Amino acid sequence: MNWKYFFNPLLKFSERSLLILGILSVIAGSLIGHYFSLTFDGAFDTHPLQINLLESLKENAINILMVFILLLILGKIINPKTRLVDIATISMIYRIPIYISGPLINLPVFKTIGDKALANKDNLENIKFETLELFSILAASSVLMIFLIYSIVILVNGFRTATNLKKWQYYVYFAIVLIIAEVLSKTLINNL
Repeated sequence: MNWKYFFNPLLKFSERSLLILGILSVIAGSLIGHYFSLTFDGAFDTHPLQINLLESLKENAINILMVFILLLILGKIINPKTRLVDIATISMIYRIPIYISGPLINLPVFKTIGDKALANKDNLENIKFETLELFSILAASSVLMIFLIYSIVILVNGFRTATNLKKWQYYVYFAIVLIIAEVLSKTLINNL
């Protein structure tokens, strides 16, 4: 397997294939959110919360639209030839690792953390974990972080390919756009 295609699917697969994959992943991700009681309440966020399928679809649509609109604007500023379909596909497929990692949020170790935090909410420094709990927290958190990093790598590489990005300054703008997308999507989801 050539790893560059794993980290940048735009280099290998047709726009049609990626668009279909993106649409299917949104549907699958929404089903995951519904059946595993997860809310995708931000462009990069996942939290445990019982929601119905329609709410899950709405959240994913808002997340994708915020990333898509902001990246399309930035892409057109960087390179007016930036194609809408390329930005649309990366706005959907970057979420695949987020959907896959979502069910990990329901691992018992995260419930243990929450329970201990609630029990010691006035003195969080008094929270004590057993060695096995610490190992479980570290392992689960590391896996979640790897999925999040992979998601961002797909987004960065796809955007770079779609816009022919070369100047380092545009990466700073890209990071700012992602932060804005996170804030806007979280705000819209919580207020709609």
